[in-house]
Parts: sequence; structure tokens; C-alpha cells
Amino acid sequence: MIRDQELAGLAMTLSKDAKITITVGGDGSYCKPDGSHINIARMPSTPLGRMLMTGLVFHEIGHKNFTKGGRPDGLLGDMMNVIEDIRVDMETIKARPGTCFNLEAVTSHYVNKGSLEPKNLPHAILGKVMAFGFGRLMNHKSILPLEMVCNEMMDDAFGLDFVDEVDVIIKDIPKLRSTRDTTVMAQKLIDLLIQQQQISAKPKQTAQQQQSGQNGKQGKQGDSGGSPSSNGKQYSRSSQQPESNQASGAGGKGAGSSGGNRPTQKEIEEMLKTQTGYGDLSALIQSELDKMADDVPDSLRLGIPMLPLIGRLKAKNGKLDEVDAVSASSRMRARLMGMLQSIKRQPETYGLSGRKLAAGRLVKLGLGDPRIFRKKVDTVNINTAVTVLLDLSGSMSSKCRVANAAAYALHNTLFGLKGVAVCSVEFSGKNKDPEVNVLVDFGKKPQSENFNHRPFDGTPTHNAIWAGRVMLLQRPEPRKIMLILTDGCPDKDQETKSATQRTMKDGIEIAAIGIMDKSVQRFWSNHQVINSIQELPAAMFGVMEGLLTSR
Repeated sequence: MIRDQELAGLAMTLSKDAKITITVGGDGSYCKPDGSHINIARMPSTPLGRMLMTGLVFHEIGHKNFTKGGRPDGLLGDMMNVIEDIRVDMETIKARPGTCFNLEAVTSHYVNKGSLEPKNLPHAILGKVMAFGFGRLMNHKSILPLEMVCNEMMDDAFGLDFVDEVDVIIKDIPKLRSTRDTTVMAQKLIDLLIQQQQISAKPKQTAQQQQSGQNGKQGKQGDSGGSPSSNGKQYSRSSQQPESNQASGAGGKGAGSSGGNRPTQKEIEEMLKTQTGYGDLSALIQSELDKMADDVPDSLRLGIPMLPLIGRLKAKNGKLDEVDAVSASSRMRARLMGMLQSIKRQPETYGLSGRKLAAGRLVKLGLGDPRIFRKKVDTVNINTAVTVLLDLSGSMSSKCRVANAAAYALHNTLFGLKGVAVCSVEFSGKNKDPEVNVLVDFGKKPQSENFNHRPFDGTPTHNAIWAGRVMLLQRPEPRKIMLILTDGCPDKDQETKSATQRTMKDGIEIAAIGIMDKSVQRFWSNHQVINSIQELPAAMFGVMEGLLTSR
């Protein structure tokens, strides 16, 4: 269930479901070539934004799972991309039938915007393939009219035989099983153009020869009118040309009959070399998402939730000195049991009195059971999700022993409480990517070696809060709390304050434990400061007092 309507929450839900890395942040959207990582530019959540992001994710899932290899340059690359888009979307729908609605929504959106309107002959050939694949094979009805427009443009250039040959090739799209098959089909379509290039290279007939040939055809056809194709099709654009256009000059340029606007050999050569980008749905989505992000005023940007890249740190060799940490943990557990509580609504019960009558139980009166009034019982249960954020930045070098021990003691304490789900995350600038890493996930038993890491570099506190926020919003527990262990020196003060405000607005309670530094008071009103692990229990009780006991 999606508990967060922001793009960050939707992205985490999709990433878990699809097993793909999705982040939200920065000024630009992008997809890694292998489809393993998608980033969505930072912007408010709107119906259009959610539709585009979801469509992009499902489209890229298809390429990640079913596309092997890259694509060449030029028109061949465009053709491969269009055919492969159709093939992998069909495979994705087979594996995940519900994605058909998201993928069709993207197609309809760009058809309605006019983004797929063909502006030249290469567009027409690519558009023909798109309309056949998405329209006829995948039943995206909005794109079906595009096929007729593309047929007419190809007819004007090369004649109806060319259109028929394209139809013969692309009817086998459902038989494609690999990217290699896609490459073979794309090359067949390009070969049709190469053949037309060779035809265009032949000497052109004179006007007298053309007229003689036309008279010969008319003698055979009689008064049938028009130029039917081999399969009996006729396209309205050819038959509706004004008479003045049908009687064109030498060379046939502007002629209304099939193939009357044939491009030259050099023009076809340019078509083959040029990569138009037409029909690249992934590029269209990313461009539109970036435009939406650019339109966001700077005053609003800081409050928009992000989803940073979240990694995982493996346990280090060696252990902490557990004596003080375990001692602090045992002192905290008993008191926290009574403080980490939340109201949990239990199923309906029935009583002898009340305001709501349970009509279905009236028959029970005749059986000697007078409990006919409906009641709901609220019981106090420990039902809380906690995320511990541990600062492992360079400024913590002299404080990491206390910080690591405190984080381990907190996680160990909370893990031992029935009904409490706890996760520990570190934030630092290690290698810059990722800046946030899970130490111990929800439901996993903590080991001291999980907390035996040395400080790294920067202090991306704001990214840690955004990551913790999304992780908590995905949890089913009604109580959610974030505990931050830091010296209170973030890289970006205003970003940290904005992330804190938005997280608390979403119902997540935040408390901070200052590690040998009082700077935490600048960012979090609910805070305590410790200088040793022995001070942690008292500090913990200080920040928890009244935090979770309200009903």
C-alpha cells in the first residue's frame, strides 16, 4: 500500500515492487543505460507527474529485463529503439498485466500533445511502426489514426508498394523474442530505404516518356479511376489532390499519384545517417519531468521530499566494546516499554449497553445472549516504527566511539521490545554515492560489528532525514519516530531545517541526541546532549518523555 502520495514515497514503493533503484532529487531526470537506476527530478507530486514517473519506471523495467545490448547511430538506431520499445512493453504486460494501463496513459498523453505527429519522411516510417505496435498489437486506441497519416506520407514518397512491404515486415513483431531479433527487423526496414535510394539513383524519365507510360496504364485500366495497390488499398490523400497538382512538371515533384514526391538519392542518404529521436518515449518523459522541475519556484523547492540513493554497509571485522552499550541498553529497556505505546483499534465487540444496535444480533436475544450493542475497543499496544540516524561524517572522528556505541545500544534496546520495528542508518559522504546506508534493517537482529564503522567525509543530514522519512512512511505501524545521533553540523542548514519541518508535518516525531556538542539545538527542539555512553539512558528518557505517550 502506498502511504506517501509524494513522488518520493511512490518511487520507493515502485522500487521495492520492481526491484530497481529509483531516486528523487536534483534538477534532472535520467535513466542508466542498463535500466538499473532511474532518477526523477525534484518537483511536487501532481497527477501528471505521478503518471509520467510510473510510466517511465514500467517502461524501463522492460528494457532492464528484456533488452540486451545497445543501439547503433542513425535511423537504424531510431528504428531499433521503436521496435524494441514495443517488444519489451508487450513482454512487461505479459509479466505484469496491470502495467498496461500505465503504459497506455503515456502513449495517449503524447499523442494528445502532438509529440508523435510526423514532420518528415523518417518520422512517418517510424510512426507507422509505432502506430502498428502500440495501436494494433497493444490496443492503444489513441495512436491508431497516426498509421493512416504515416501511410499517406510514405505513399507520396515511394508509392503504395513500399507501404505494403513495410506492413509485411512489421506484422512479425509479435514473433520477436530478443533484441537480436529486433535488430534484424530494423535492418530489413532500413534495407527498404536503401533499395529506394538505388531506385532514385537511376536516370529519371523525361516528361514525354512519363506521359507515354501513363497513357499505357490508362489504356489497361480503362475508366477505373485511381491507382489501387496490390492489396486493394487506396489512401484518401492521393485521391483527393487537386487536378492542378496531379499534372505536375518533369520529375514528378508535387504529383498526387503514388510515389510522386520521391526524395533524391542524396536526401535518402541523409535520412539514413540522421538520428531523429522520434518516438523515444523515455526521452520524452524525462524531458517533460525536467521541465516540470524547472517550473518550481526556489522558495518551494526545499520543502519537496526527496528520495536519496540508499545503500547498505556490511559489518566490519572486529566488535565494539559492548560492555557499556549493553549496560545502557538494559537500563533503557524497562522504562521504554511503558513509553513506546500507541493506540491500536481492535475488532468490534458486543455489550449489554451502548448507542449502536447490532441488528444482526437481535436473534441472539431468543437464544439467551443479550449482548446486542456494538462496541469498538481501543487497547494500548506497543506498535511503533523507529529509524535511528547515525552521523558518521568527518567531524565525528573524535566522537565516533561514543556515537557508534550509542546507536548500537539504542537499536539493541528497541529491538528487544515486542511490537517495535527499528532500523539503523548511517549518513556520511563516503564516495558521495550513496550518502545514506542501512546498517541494520527492520526486523534484523543487531550485531555490534554492524556499528563498527569509521567516519567518512561530509554530513548530508538532510538526505538522511528524507531517506528516514520515506522508510518510516512505508511502515504499517501508526507511531513513527526518528532518532538522530549527530554533532549538529550538517552540510546544508536550510535543507536540514526544511526536511525536519516537512517530516514532522507528515506525523513523524523527531528527537536528537547531540554527541559531545550542543549544536543540535539549532535544528531540533526535542534534544539531549551526551558526552559518554553512560549518559545515554538519561538522555534517551529526556527526549522520549511525553513523545509517544499522547493518544
